[in-house]
Amino acid sequence: MKLTFKQYLDSKEQLRKAIANTPISIVEYEVRKYCSFPVGEEDDKQLMGLKPKHRIVVEWCYDDIDNPTPNSIQLSGLTNIDESEKFTTFWTGAKLKKWLERHTSEYNPTMYQSSKTK
Repeated sequence: MKLTFKQYLDSKEQLRKAIANTPISIVEYEVRKYCSFPVGEEDDKQLMGLKPKHRIVVEWCYDDIDNPTPNSIQLSGLTNIDESEKFTTFWTGAKLKKWLERHTSEYNPTMYQSSKTK
């Protein structure tokens, strides 16, 4: 398939627009074991005690595909905080991903449903 020069320029412009729109992904994780999770700034951090079945919702910004940046974090299942409250972390994306791999699993609600309810 041969492209005309105009089609080539249009496709190049579409690629530039796609690069400018940084993809954002929201992923929900379920805590597997008792652990602590730091939120806030490094000099003003707060440790959140997490238990199994608590959930962490992370909004990832993919400026770099290999090392996404966490934009915001929400915690659910804790009694002392509002579930809609958004937190930040001073950890890098790589450190947060490593922590999540050790302490959580990605939450998939359809995984827990029986085949009759799908």
